[in-house]
This record gives sequence, structure tokens and C-alpha cells, in this order.
Amino acid sequence: MPGEREFVGRWSGHVREGAEDEHDRFVDYLRSDDGRNLLGKLSLTEYSVYQRGRDLEVIYKADRPVIIAGVLRNKRIWPRFWELEQPGQLDEPPDKELVYRWARE
Repeated sequence: MPGEREFVGRWSGHVREGAEDEHDRFVDYLRSDDGRNLLGKLSLTEYSVYQRGRDLEVIYKADRPVIIAGVLRNKRIWPRFWELEQPGQLDEPPDKELVYRWARE
């Protein structure tokens, strides 16, 4: 809809050492009907995970800034084994593979 503003959260970090299997199960959960349904209930418009080894970039979007801030506290979509290093810089990191993307229809 014209005039709507989109807010973007970008996060750069890594999977905690030793938690790679837990991370893989989490990404599999996101791909499941339950995971997609959960994301659909939140006020996000997009949620993407990029990865190279243990390095991650997570990009999430919403139409309200308060949603962006709340994502980092939501343990259902922000697991404890993701370790924040710094805000991300790019919408599509060229050095990482897209491993998951969800977008509101």
C-alpha cells in the first residue's frame, strides 16, 4: 500500500560453538507448518536467515518499529544459541547463503 513504511532489523553474529545441531533443528522448525504459522501470527512482514559455517545474518522486517525491537526478546524466533555480535549492514549479505526466508503473503 502506498505510503506505508517498512522498518528493518539486521543482526550479525554466530551460532554458539557446540550448538550447530540445535540451530539446524531450529531452522527445520521454521520451515515446518508450525514455524510458518508462528511467524504468521507475529507482526513481521519478513524474516530471513543467511549462513556461512557458524556465521549468521538475520534480517527481519515489520511495518512498526516496536516490532523490530521486540524480535530480539522473542525466544520463539530468536534462540538462545544465536550470539549477537553487531547490527548487520546489508539486506542480502553476499558472503552467506540464504538458508531460510519467510514473507507475509
